[in-house]
Amino acid sequence: MKKFLAAFSALLFLSQSSDAQIYTSIGDKFTFGHSWTVGNRTDNQKYKFHPSVQVGRMGRLNFGQNVNLGLGTFFSTEGVSFKDDNSNTTTEQRMNYIRVPLIATFDLGNSVNRVLPRISVGPSVGFLVGGKSLIKTEEDALVGYKTTKLMSTKVDAGVNASLGVNVKITDGFTFSPDITYYHGLVENKYNAGLAGMANAPSFTHRNLGISMGMSINSDAMKAWKQKMHRR
Repeated sequence: MKKFLAAFSALLFLSQSSDAQIYTSIGDKFTFGHSWTVGNRTDNQKYKFHPSVQVGRMGRLNFGQNVNLGLGTFFSTEGVSFKDDNSNTTTEQRMNYIRVPLIATFDLGNSVNRVLPRISVGPSVGFLVGGKSLIKTEEDALVGYKTTKLMSTKVDAGVNASLGVNVKITDGFTFSPDITYYHGLVENKYNAGLAGMANAPSFTHRNLGISMGMSINSDAMKAWKQKMHRR
């Protein structure tokens, strides 16, 4: 994180010294995909599709037309689902986070083009706020915990990366679909004080999804407000 903030400061200094156009933008983003964990699956368990949803808002500082740094706040529901064929049980661990990503985005190509490919990368910190974890048969739940009680690790962190395009709708207003991937770096540990959890293995998070985002820059926002006031 310190290295990323140092890079942010360096880019800001270079942009100011070169008289590059610096402006802000704000946008909303929705992501749907599949999440899973690595490290806590037994040999008898198989991964099931585990729907992951993330929604939130990000503010961006744009350096010229092709580079921006964004800081956002998102609600993210993640976790994992396993199916054990030997015992015919399903394990479903739902983990809800408030995530705060810091993302650098690079648009590739001439900024006057209506469609521009883009890549994004940066760290993300998540704070565990909810969810339920169940082990169940086809009839009923065998074991159930609130995830905040089940987990001793309350803060997760990792790296986000995405590949997508920017599509200019009008000047200052952009639609941005992406393929996104999250790679967790923190070992999440279970609460050893709960029954059966003393020897439970730790794990890291993974998420893969498709996102849809819309953003508007400060110039377009000012123009829209002026137009509304004239009415």
